[in-house]
Amino acid sequence: MSQVVKLERKPPKAVCPMCRRPSAAAYRPFCSARCKDEDMRRWLEGGYRIPTSETSDGDEDGA
Repeated sequence: MSQVVKLERKPPKAVCPMCRRPSAAAYRPFCSARCKDEDMRRWLEGGYRIPTSETSDGDEDGA
């Protein structure tokens, strides 16, 4: 008789979105306070904007 081997998949290791190192539970999803702060800096400086083709013509009310 042959035995049935049950293969279990382990979830992939979470990696830091900034530097791709393994993430730390204290800073999840980041690996350190430095990467967490760098991500916040990018948000505050507008680095994560979605580009658009709209132009600003000044007043929107047409006056």
